[in-house]
Amino acid sequence: GSGVDVRSIERVRDEFYDVKFWINKSIEGEYDKKQYYMCQMEDYFLDDTTVKGFKTIFDEMRGSLEELMKNAGDTTVKSQFIGYTRNLTTYFNEMAGNLTKMQEDVNSEIRIKVDEINSYAQEISSLNKQINVIELTGVIANELRDQRTVIIDKLSKVIDVEVTETPIYDTNNPERFTGAHRCIVRVAGGQILVDMNEYNR
Repeated sequence: GSGVDVRSIERVRDEFYDVKFWINKSIEGEYDKKQYYMCQMEDYFLDDTTVKGFKTIFDEMRGSLEELMKNAGDTTVKSQFIGYTRNLTTYFNEMAGNLTKMQEDVNSEIRIKVDEINSYAQEISSLNKQINVIELTGVIANELRDQRTVIIDKLSKVIDVEVTETPIYDTNNPERFTGAHRCIVRVAGGQILVDMNEYNR
């Protein structure tokens, strides 16, 4: 009859599903980028009724060469062959320019993604510190843990992520749990990105 007494609010997460989500997010992010750049390359190498591609241009030049072999002294045939050869050269130069530009775009995007990863690493290490400060008092830092998980979710879309969290015990009394945890975030097949309050760039 005296009402409800709230003793604690507990955060409920399933680690198994978190790991599965991070793995699949990483794969999705990788194939999204691959598809994006492959579609661009397909557009560059397009050869159909709307766009003249390598095969069409090369076939025109080869046909002109065959005509030139039959009529070697004909100046009109010679100038046609030179024109078709120039078309092929122009095609190669444009393709080289397009692929160089694409490589520059990829390099630029890699720089942006590296900065994004570094930013997430800094946020996670900061949250690790705040979580441990609060949890040393015996209170579970539910909201901060949620924030950290959301950042790891975002990180997993950029690069593959592996997270381990182990309890820290008192060095003088190995049976006494301090309340703090050592959270390690590994990326790219095992490279340590965050180790508690420290992070690598």
